[in-house]
Amino acid sequence: MIHSVELVTAQAPSGPTTHEVWLGNATGTRTLYKRLSEVYTEDGQTLRIDFVPPRVADEVLVLTLESPSWVAWRELRVFGSPAAHPTEQRTAGLKLVKVVSGFELPVQVTHAGDGSGRLFVVEQRGRVLIVQDGVIQDEPFLDIADRVSCCGEQGLLNVAFPPSFPAVPILFVSYTNIDGVTVISRFATSGDPNRVDQDSEEIVLTIDQPDAMHNGGHLAFGPQDGFLYIGSGDGGLWYENAGQDPTSLRGKILRIDVSDTDIPYRVPSSNPYSQNDDFRGEIWALGIRNPWGFAFDPQTGDLFIPDVGNSHREEVNFQPATNDGGENYGWPIMEGTICFEYWPCDQRVDGLTAPVAEFDHTQGCAVVGGAVYRGSGSADLQGLFLFADFCSGRIWGLKPPHLGSQNLWHTELLANASVPISSVGKDEEANIYFTGYQDGAVYMLVEQ
Repeated sequence: MIHSVELVTAQAPSGPTTHEVWLGNATGTRTLYKRLSEVYTEDGQTLRIDFVPPRVADEVLVLTLESPSWVAWRELRVFGSPAAHPTEQRTAGLKLVKVVSGFELPVQVTHAGDGSGRLFVVEQRGRVLIVQDGVIQDEPFLDIADRVSCCGEQGLLNVAFPPSFPAVPILFVSYTNIDGVTVISRFATSGDPNRVDQDSEEIVLTIDQPDAMHNGGHLAFGPQDGFLYIGSGDGGLWYENAGQDPTSLRGKILRIDVSDTDIPYRVPSSNPYSQNDDFRGEIWALGIRNPWGFAFDPQTGDLFIPDVGNSHREEVNFQPATNDGGENYGWPIMEGTICFEYWPCDQRVDGLTAPVAEFDHTQGCAVVGGAVYRGSGSADLQGLFLFADFCSGRIWGLKPPHLGSQNLWHTELLANASVPISSVGKDEEANIYFTGYQDGAVYMLVEQ
């Protein structure tokens, strides 16, 4: 239990400095505690940070963001007392229950919002299967395996149903075609509600990829604006700097209007760069590496963006619903809270938005999202953003500041899966599901 921290400064020359304090949450993750802006410091000075109320933590990370020259710490002193409950793990109260199996490389589980109670499971090789009452239907909802390049980080990756479904019987998919190009397409259902018209494909948008890695592919409709959001990876070649290139659609979150079925799409006039000739108008946010599984809070409209890291950090970014877009999340300048090892950087560059949570590769290999819990379960689960690690199977819940008693970001370790987790999704009743990539199963998170 940390009460305060003292930092003995080594600095030349003296002047105003800006720092961030990050705390390890005793769950394998870190969250931002406090930002100290324009604090005057000088050589030999002791900078004291009080934690009110005291916080349970297993790590203190202090990042210097701005200074007149170099800053270091001669000494770091941590004051506190043993915590009565040294971890925030809730594994004993939650568990994963296998609800259906028999899939091949599942990468998404979702619903259509049409009252049918169906679950839709996307298989990476090119099929979307329906689960009705716990049983996989014999005929696939969609089968475009002959158009899809698989696997690794390519394949059929996502299906999204617009808010107008099923009154307007169309849906959208994201896949890698046989030429390695990312394709966002519109399909129509057939006379059978359990079948898509395979010949109805209309290509909405394509994104050329220089490599088979970091192709992104996640789709989601905004709960407040009804626009289609697209997660686009940087294409795997960091040195091309796609995440910071305003003329590239790679390394971005894109936002487009697909409500008019007579045209592929429109760029919303409210997009941050819609009137800027130096930027692609589709860009909603930039500085992204591979945003696998971003998710909206259906109640508030807030957006959570997990972004897969390189060698050191996995991060979760956040965009409040009140923001107008245009956030730059830093890749490839930053990797989480640290400078990317191959990029010239000695502090966070002005204008970049820091993540709100991160974990390093002692805890896993690739962050996977994501869903915000708004189901009928316990009150303390409400508003949690659930994310996981692909390799370790750890599952965390991230609590925004307005939901906690201390007005701070906070993570809890909710469960440990025994298999690689490839995605997090929901059904119409807001129950949370996870796809087991290796064993081809779908699991539900339940309270014990």
